[in-house]
Amino acid sequence: MKVFLNVYLKGTLTIQWLILGLLAFAMLGTYAGSVISSVVVSRNNLEINYLIENQYYAQKLAAVTDSLFVNMIKNLTMEARNEDLMTNDSRKIHKELDVILQSTTYFNSTFFADKTGRVVASAPDMALNGTKLTSVGAKKSLEKKVPIISKPYVGVTGKLILLISVPVFDESGSYEGFLAGTIYLHEDNSLIQVLGQHPKHENNSYVYVVDSEGNIIYHPDKNRINDNVKENKVVQYVLEGRNGNLEVTNTKGIAMLAGYASAASTSKWGIVSQTPKESVMEPTFEMARQVSLIAILFMLFVFALSLIMLKKIVNPIRNLALYAKQMTTEPSRPVPQIPNWYFELKELKRAILIAVDFYQTKLTNAESESNLDPLTGF
Repeated sequence: MKVFLNVYLKGTLTIQWLILGLLAFAMLGTYAGSVISSVVVSRNNLEINYLIENQYYAQKLAAVTDSLFVNMIKNLTMEARNEDLMTNDSRKIHKELDVILQSTTYFNSTFFADKTGRVVASAPDMALNGTKLTSVGAKKSLEKKVPIISKPYVGVTGKLILLISVPVFDESGSYEGFLAGTIYLHEDNSLIQVLGQHPKHENNSYVYVVDSEGNIIYHPDKNRINDNVKENKVVQYVLEGRNGNLEVTNTKGIAMLAGYASAASTSKWGIVSQTPKESVMEPTFEMARQVSLIAILFMLFVFALSLIMLKKIVNPIRNLALYAKQMTTEPSRPVPQIPNWYFELKELKRAILIAVDFYQTKLTNAESESNLDPLTGF
């Protein structure tokens, strides 16, 4: 810029420099515009895609979770018809419970409690035999006498538990207690395997699940389990039974692109699949880098081609300008050739030559008159 300014102040700024400067400005402006627009469009598209994909995954996972609970209840309902549960033989019942436990990965433990809430038998071990259950899940099972999926609670084992229970009736239809399977939310089981199908990826996307109270019952970071996140806007929506997507700031102050779905048909849970917003910028910048490489190569090609064309345009103008400047001091200087396609410059050359011829005629006449004797006229 300083070079151009100095040239301008000295009065020697030529059309070649003006055109080069304009060309450089236009190309740099085009380059900046293309990079900025690609970054903005790419970022917006990626954000929309992440929101839609996370919503789709949350809805799919909610449907799978509901189906899993339906199968758990069906499994327990079928086993609740087993006559061995009516024997009150804890060892025989233990064997049946162990078969239930080993035949699937649904539960971490199983037990049968009588109508007073006392554990008759349990598996995989018999440590709970004779224990009087006072948990919320057990009380609800005894009270409702229907299949129950409890809210998560801390059991007598000190573990965060989800209780799946079905009532047990004898042949006459009298209520005898309930058969239950427990899911330990910090340990491996079918539920955790299903929810864990979407672990943290390179873009740090992950899934978490909340119960009807907004407590986290599944999270890749097990330290977050049982945290209450009800103040999160997405959690509020999903607990209302909504499905959708939203950009939200989570309880840790991180901007997230979240999709959410309600598993309302059985568990009344909310499932959220989300991606940190900052993860979008890495592929966006990568795209901008690739656009820049292509644009720079194209710009160099265009600039080189423009220089060639510039010479064809500017050189005839320069030659004509030098001719016009020096024709008075160098009358013998040859008249520059102008290409036939250059209409404007050909007309300018014609005008200059007419003017030169006119003033040369005037000068010749003036010289002739100055050499005449005013008295004789010769």
